[in-house]
Amino acid sequence: MSTPIETPRSRERARVGFLHPGSFYHLADLADPAVAARDVVDLYAPELTPSALDNTDALFVACRQHPAIMERNAPLVVDFLRRPGARVVIGGENGAGRWLPGVREEERETNFWAWRTGEDTTRRSLNPDHHLWDYLNEDSVHWHHHNAYDVPPGATPLVVLEEGNTPPKAIIYHDAVSFPAEVVVLGTDPTYHHGCGFMPGATQLLYRLLDWLGSAPTR
Repeated sequence: MSTPIETPRSRERARVGFLHPGSFYHLADLADPAVAARDVVDLYAPELTPSALDNTDALFVACRQHPAIMERNAPLVVDFLRRPGARVVIGGENGAGRWLPGVREEERETNFWAWRTGEDTTRRSLNPDHHLWDYLNEDSVHWHHHNAYDVPPGATPLVVLEEGNTPPKAIIYHDAVSFPAEVVVLGTDPTYHHGCGFMPGATQLLYRLLDWLGSAPTR
């Protein structure tokens, strides 16, 4: 008897919620065939309820949420982080330093076109053996940034700013110790730039992080 061929349909993929407030760029993200092919669950932030997250294994908190909506939904996101095995990505420009426990955040001036001009903005990749680098690459993480974070104890910085700080501030880090869930916190805003239709690195980062979320353990 021949061995059945495993297809993408026959493999169980984590159910990834995409939490967004309905801005035009978020709707463009969801309309992208490459995003739709990853079977994300559309979660409209102004109407989010606790039960809406019951059937998701992973969560992408889209960038640039309205502050009032983000404040209202922050307890639900933090509660989601209490699920063992879950995975979460928190996009940039969401004020994570105001609501994510243990996080200290600072704003940074944005060199918008450095990805085109090649100017050194002091971003540096770290910890190349970390499993997230199986999904990320240099083009996907080095375009621009808005926020920098103190890395929580035990978390792993993936991209930092070489500004003379010890330890350096991170613009992307992975935390598998602060919560039962894993979380990636971004100082970049890929869902905004991809939805606006430019910035190739942002598109790569969105797709690659969705793939990481999609590989989360399923319940």
